[in-house]
Amino acid sequence: MTLQEVSIYDEISEFIAQMNPKKVIGFKPSENSQKRVDTLFEKQKANMLSAEEKNELEHYLIINRIIGLAKARAIKMTAK
Repeated sequence: MTLQEVSIYDEISEFIAQMNPKKVIGFKPSENSQKRVDTLFEKQKANMLSAEEKNELEHYLIINRIIGLAKARAIKMTAK
């Protein structure tokens, strides 16, 4: 990961956190989304991911990172 990517993640997570910190903190993916991600992780462990599924999982991991950063920033905002 490059420094530029980290900077972009920080900018996006800051933007999201400022929208509504309490909602950001409480955000959880839907049950269907979580099941899909669990399935992708299981397929990855078994080395059975297609190229499309690998791409899908990589996108999930990026989004998860951004949301995690946004939640951390939102927690700091609400603690003030």
